[in-house]
Amino acid sequence: MKDSKAFIYCRVSNRNLQNLLYYQENVLTKLAHSFDIDVVAVAKEVSEGKNSYTREMQTLIHYIRNEKIDALLIYDKTRICIFDDLYAEFQMICDKHHVEIITIEDMRELSSIQLL
Repeated sequence: MKDSKAFIYCRVSNRNLQNLLYYQENVLTKLAHSFDIDVVAVAKEVSEGKNSYTREMQTLIHYIRNEKIDALLIYDKTRICIFDDLYAEFQMICDKHHVEIITIEDMRELSSIQLL
């Protein structure tokens, strides 16, 4: 993961939870820096997570398709989409363009392995 270029994507479902967007960004940014991952872009949005037609998702997909990133950092997979089938389609796009989807849990597990 060292020297990877990553996109951080943060989403909450309603405006009342908007402060959690900054929490997600903060946690993911700190973890990225601890792994020497270069964060090239961050998207934060308020959306129900039911489709990929939002401006922020389209920006993310642009980065993926144009191979500007190696990794996507997300808090958990439900931040991308709440439906498993749509998430699977999104994952296929990432796989096709060799972009690894990394959740906060993945990064925490790697941190604990590195400490051993």
